[in-house]
Amino acid sequence: VAKPEPTVRRVVVQPGDSLWSIAAEILETSDPARIARYWPRIHRLNRQLIGANPNLIFPGQVLELPDETPRK
Repeated sequence: VAKPEPTVRRVVVQPGDSLWSIAAEILETSDPARIARYWPRIHRLNRQLIGANPNLIFPGQVLELPDETPRK
């Protein structure tokens, strides 16, 4: 039996966004430890688009999101 393809989640970068703020929103948390673990994963997954500097993201870029189940 074939497994269904996983759904790829994406986010469109908005003015003022950072990988930190995107991670906080996706995780639905302000916990700095969780955010600090997650935003580098966004960068790694999108490094071809973002480049080496994770601070250089631009409005309109479409970033894929790594799996992460929000915890409350």
